[in-house]
Amino acid sequence: MTGFASALLVRRGTPEWDAVLRATGILALAAIYPALRWPDVAVLAGFVCLTVFVSGPISMVLPAAFEPMLMVAGRLYHPLLVTLLAVAGNLYMDYVNYHLYGAVMRHPRLEPARNSWVVRKTLALFQRSPFFAVWLCAWSPIPYWIVSVLAPMSQYSMRKYLFATFLGRAPRVWFFVTLGLLIPVSTQVLVTCAVAAVVAGVVVALHRGPRALLRSGLVAGDGPGTA
Repeated sequence: MTGFASALLVRRGTPEWDAVLRATGILALAAIYPALRWPDVAVLAGFVCLTVFVSGPISMVLPAAFEPMLMVAGRLYHPLLVTLLAVAGNLYMDYVNYHLYGAVMRHPRLEPARNSWVVRKTLALFQRSPFFAVWLCAWSPIPYWIVSVLAPMSQYSMRKYLFATFLGRAPRVWFFVTLGLLIPVSTQVLVTCAVAAVVAGVVVALHRGPRALLRSGLVAGDGPGTA
């Protein structure tokens, strides 16, 4: 018992990571009873978990999974509640992705990717207006994982990164949540689309591997001067 208590008190990683891990554990424990007591809480907790999953590194192969989930959830619960939970899940995973992508891109084996023509030019473009770039990718069809990689590479401020993400993500999430109430598509079709997109993304990720996905996404189409 003493060893277990000591393990809980040991700091894991940096103070920021330790705070994230402890906060996640506390929230998970706190959600156990409400989820058992009220079925709706269990459903919403599951929705947040799915949001975190599709917002992680696998998001680069899940281009169309999150939106159907939002539309289905918007039909079941109040749009504002769904928006708040979805954005919270996004921001949590964006914080994790910032550190994860940064660690991956610093790996020695990815030095050719870091020095590639595409990465150098894209990074220079990002650094001209990083806040605008993050905000734009957070709400537009431009893949958001691109700035998830570029932000830690350029050591862009975490607070500004998350704030720009919030400003772009919140209206986008709200749009799709309310869109589910308007479009004449059955809930079954939306669920099928979301499940199919997730399954396809997982198959691709398992087949190619996370590093291969990241490297191919960054290096594809290199022009003259590639290292």
